[in-house]
Amino acid sequence: MTMDLRNRSLIIMIATIGLWLTQTYRPDSVALGQSQAEAQIEFRIDTDIYSDETKPPIHTTQTMFLANRTIEWDDTHRRLLVVDYQDRSITLADLSAQKKCRIEMREVEDRFINLRSQMTSQEIAIWTSPVSPRPFEGGLYELACERSVYRFRTKSPGVEKMAIEYGDFADWSVKTHAVNPPYKPPLLRMQLNAFLRDQRELPAEIRLTDTRTGGSKPIVARLIVQDQLTRQDSDRVRDWEVLTATLKSVSQVEYFRLANAGPGNLRGQVR
Repeated sequence: MTMDLRNRSLIIMIATIGLWLTQTYRPDSVALGQSQAEAQIEFRIDTDIYSDETKPPIHTTQTMFLANRTIEWDDTHRRLLVVDYQDRSITLADLSAQKKCRIEMREVEDRFINLRSQMTSQEIAIWTSPVSPRPFEGGLYELACERSVYRFRTKSPGVEKMAIEYGDFADWSVKTHAVNPPYKPPLLRMQLNAFLRDQRELPAEIRLTDTRTGGSKPIVARLIVQDQLTRQDSDRVRDWEVLTATLKSVSQVEYFRLANAGPGNLRGQVR
C-alpha cells in the first residue's frame, strides 16, 4: 500500500537526522582507543518526564551505562532499549507483549542514509538550528528551530566519558525511533546531543516545546545521575539477561505493530 502524502512528508523530513551528524556514528567507541579503566565506567541516569510540573511524572525511565552496552528501562510502559556496542546491535523489548526485536546498528545507519537522500535543504532548515545552543535566562541554554525549542540545564559529570556515553546512547535511541513508527524527527535533539558531548556535560533538565501549537506547555525531563551502580542495579541487569531468553523474537514490522501506545513524539525526544 502506498504511504499517504502526509506520512511520506514526515519520513522525508526525518531523512537527514542521523546523517547531518554522521560523526556521531562511532563504530569503535568502546573497543578501540580506550584504556581498561575507561571501558569499565558504569553509572545510571533516572529520568522523570512531566507534562504538568504541578503533577506527578507521566513517564519514568532508568538507564544503566555498562562497560559495553547501555540498557534503558521504560518502567511506565514496561519496555527496554538495549544498545550493545560490542556486537553492534540494538534490541527493543516489550515485556507486556512478550516480544523483542534485534536491529543491526549498520541497518539503522543505512536507513538514515536512504531517508536523507530524499530531503531538500529547505526541509533540513525546518528541523535544525542555524546556531549552537546559547545561554538563556535562569541558567538554561536554548536551542531552537522552526518547529520546536529545547531549553536545558547541564551539569558536569564525575568523569568526562560519562557525557560522551550519554550523548552516544541518546543518538542511537532517537535514530532507532526515527526510522520506525511513529517516526519521531529528532534532528534538533541530535544537535543537543552533540553539544553535550563537545562540552563534556550531562543534562540535568530538558524542556521541549512544540512551537506549532501556540502557548503550549513544555514537556519537561528531570534527570538524576548516579555515579555508580548499586547491587540492585546489577540484579536488574541479571534479571534482564534471564528474561530475554523467554521473549519471542519478531521482525521490526511486527514489533512496532504490536507495541502498546507509548509517549508522544515530544516525550520520546525529551528524555
